Amino acid sequence: MRLSFAAPLFVLASLLPAAGFAQKDSDWVGTWTSAAMPLAQPSDKAKLPLGYDDVAVRQVVHISQGGKRLRVAFTNEFGTTPLHIRSAHVAFLAAGSRILPATDKALTFAGSPEVTIAPGQFAYSDAVKETVPIFSDVVITTAIPAQTMPTITYHALGMTTTWFAPGGDVAAAEFESPAAVSPGVQPPDVSAPVRSLSRGESPVQEPVVKPQPGAGTKMVATAGVIKTSSWYFLKTVEVDKERHSAAVVTIGDSITDGARSTPDTNRRWPDQLAPLLAANKKTKRLSILNVGISGNRVLKFGAGPSALDRFDRDVVKQPGAKYVVLLDGINDIGNMHRAPVDAITEKEMLDAYTTLANKAHAAGLKIIAATLLPYEGAKYYSEDGEQIREHLNTFFRTSKLFDGVIDFDKIIGDPQHPLRFNPKYDSGDHLHPSDAGYTAMAAGIDLKLFRK
Repeated sequence: MRLSFAAPLFVLASLLPAAGFAQKDSDWVGTWTSAAMPLAQPSDKAKLPLGYDDVAVRQVVHISQGGKRLRVAFTNEFGTTPLHIRSAHVAFLAAGSRILPATDKALTFAGSPEVTIAPGQFAYSDAVKETVPIFSDVVITTAIPAQTMPTITYHALGMTTTWFAPGGDVAAAEFESPAAVSPGVQPPDVSAPVRSLSRGESPVQEPVVKPQPGAGTKMVATAGVIKTSSWYFLKTVEVDKERHSAAVVTIGDSITDGARSTPDTNRRWPDQLAPLLAANKKTKRLSILNVGISGNRVLKFGAGPSALDRFDRDVVKQPGAKYVVLLDGINDIGNMHRAPVDAITEKEMLDAYTTLANKAHAAGLKIIAATLLPYEGAKYYSEDGEQIREHLNTFFRTSKLFDGVIDFDKIIGDPQHPLRFNPKYDSGDHLHPSDAGYTAMAAGIDLKLFRK
């Protein structure tokens, strides 16, 4: 299939303020995103070569809606120096780090193959005309030359492999060989029309994996290739908006970020919600935009900005946003005794949730509260923290501030010991769900919440 570019839509985003993120652009809807965080450049380039050497960065994202056009936003929102991207390619994933070469295409930025993004800003690529099947694994490879880079904009817990190859060859077919196929990952049929799942297809069953050449063999990285499980400089992937297209934004902490799920399999609860939405006639045009941050808090800077600080950027300004699911607060409660600066009160939490609900409604969004999961047995459990958790959950269930509630507390809790995880859903730390737990969270959501 031949790929071609649409006319350039945006100029270099070094001139585009971050506050102008494309919610008002009715032609596009987000199909994937991650929440940006700052990272001080590591002193050891063997751990992360960004800034020290010319490198090609290959990253995989799992999209939640398809389309006939695609564009990518790159971010330097936490950078303190300009970010120079020498070139960028987009393709579909075959397996491991290997792309389907026939789908590989260079991105441009206002017609140029390169872009420089000013500190605090982000850049859109020009649109690519291409049929993008729903639930595709899209590979984005960027050439990042050596440059001053004291602070890197990234997302820590990608739960997905990222490769750094020396030299900056963005068109390389693969960065390691042979590539084992991760469970449930199959190359997309790029000639197929964009479609949603039929009612007869179960979106939550265990995947059936077809044998693939080299499957089960050990991945061997090419000399000099470094692997991490984070995303770097990626803000959104967007597709052209169809009638009734909209996005569900999920904001939260490590539970929304998919901590302790199986890497490279997209088992986070928002990922598993996406096919459920797609299988329902009344919600099939809704995409999922996951802005969970592991370690995130509602009130204070923890791992990344607090929910209060980042709500406008990470939720309100998302392209096509219509609904927001809020599952955040357990880290505020769990860390309340760590140090005096971490102390919180129940009133502060209630006031913060009220502020977030008001922000959502002011932007025309429906906000759905999710109850906080049980955490007895977790390392930072406390009895007074548990009391706050229970009071907050009562607030979520009864408050008229929200447009709905998802009772994850009841879905995940042990019926015999409701302060603890149901053992079959516990990853082992009594705080994060297992793969089965994330599946149960998605399956327990009433899709009628997304029809209002």
